[in-house]
Formats: sequence, structure tokens, C-alpha cells
Amino acid sequence: MAVLDLRDTRYGSGAILLCHPGGPGLAPQYVDSLAGLADTGRQVVLLHPRGTGDSPRPADPQAYAIGQYADDTAAWIRRHGDGPVDLLGHSHGGLVAARVAAEHPELVRRLILLGVPAYGGERAEAEADRLHHARLAEPACAAALAALRAQGDDYPSEPELGRLIADVVPLWLGPMNERIRRWQAQMAVQPANVHALRYFNEEVFPALDDVLKDVGRVTCPILAITGDLDGWAGPSHLHEFEKAAHSVRTVTITQSGHMCQVDAEEAVNSAIADFLDDQPVPHN
Repeated sequence: MAVLDLRDTRYGSGAILLCHPGGPGLAPQYVDSLAGLADTGRQVVLLHPRGTGDSPRPADPQAYAIGQYADDTAAWIRRHGDGPVDLLGHSHGGLVAARVAAEHPELVRRLILLGVPAYGGERAEAEADRLHHARLAEPACAAALAALRAQGDDYPSEPELGRLIADVVPLWLGPMNERIRRWQAQMAVQPANVHALRYFNEEVFPALDDVLKDVGRVTCPILAITGDLDGWAGPSHLHEFEKAAHSVRTVTITQSGHMCQVDAEEAVNSAIADFLDDQPVPHN
């Protein structure tokens, strides 16, 4: 498998916290609230995964397996890390981060799983469907579900996919406010990688619980964070990580969804900083 030379965006200085965004295929800037962790005396590096941001696309439109993402990430750490790094993955990026930590323990000091699903398939779809429909009284969520129904199973063009994701993102957030709407508007102008998302939906999501095997092999400390309104990686997923992992702390952020780093930036960044500094992490 060809390893790609990934680009990145860096904030601050000090020990590296390498952040792998999810999607897959979303513009990496959607997790840039994590840059606030640079104020805690570390260098926050926002990785641009293959086919997104400034990183190159693989020649093969099917080259979006978890193992390929993990190989890219491990290669980045070897080139740019001065010893092991702290590694964070959001959503799909957490699947990648867990694989890197499992296969290359010498490269990862601590692992943070942010809004990371422990399983997929019919169980995950049913849970997400229940939670999303329970929020139909919220106008933004009702509009998001309508947008999903109107789209159907077709994949639009990449600019259109970016706009569609922005339309449905209220389902992945807590209650909307003006600050979150501004973030949503920024997402709407960022194209999304159709090939990466199609591969995930067709090949990765049905066997998503492979991440539990990886987490079970991880030897470094793990912090797993989710929002209580997260339909795709909520508290029930944290329970699976607790059963699978050798050493894991879990935090549930209230009134937050799959994008809990947007809903509750201060709470998420504080929990991460405490974990990295080996302080007790509060349970919300």
C-alpha cells in the first residue's frame, strides 16, 4: 500500500498533540476548536488525512481503508515526531488513531478517542434513528432529517456533499445557537471527499466493531469522550470501550452531540488537557 505524505496545520509549541479528523472526507478545519489546547503549552497539529485539505489523494478511489489511513499517520509521526506523540482521533479519525496505537505502541504516548463509535451496522443505525427522531421538535433537526430523506442514497458532487453535510449536521450537535450556526456556515463552503465517504459507508461501517479489537491491544492510557446526544458514538459506545480497553477514562459531555468539541469546546479541551497532564478527569 502506498503511504502518502500528509500535510498539517500547526498551533503553538511544545509536545505534540496530533489530531486526526474524521468524516471521513470532511475538510479538517471542522475540528479546529482543538487548537485552543495550544494554550496549555503543547503543539497542536491538525492532520490533513489522505484526500482532504492540502494532502494528496490516492490514485485509487478505493484506497481509503483504515489500515491505509493508519500507515499514513504512523509515517507522519516518524518523520515529524521527536519520540512518541499524544494522538487524538475524532469519529472515523479515532478508528485510525486506535489502529496506530495498537500496531505502533512506540509512537503513541496517550490516546484520545473523541466521539468515536465502538460498533456500527444495524445496531448503530437503530440507535441513531431513535435519538434523531426524538429531537424532531427542534426545527433544525427536523430540517436535517428532511434533507436526508430528500437526498436518498445517491452521492452528490463534492461541493454539494459539503453543503449536504452542513444541512444535516444539526443531528450531530446539541441544541443550535448563533455560534454553532456560524460554524455550520463555514462547513457548508468546504467540499467533502465522496470517495472516502462512500468507502466508509460500504466497507468500514458494517464491520465497525473492529475498533474494539484495536482498543484491546492498546497499551497506553486512553481517554474516551462523547456527548450524551451523540447518536453515532454515545454513552453506550463508551461502555464497550470500558470493557475492551486495559486502561481507559471516559467522559460524557452533557447537551452535546457527535461534534461535542463544537458544542462544548471548553469542557472538551479541559478534559483532554487534564488527561494529558495526568490530572483527574471530571465525569460530567
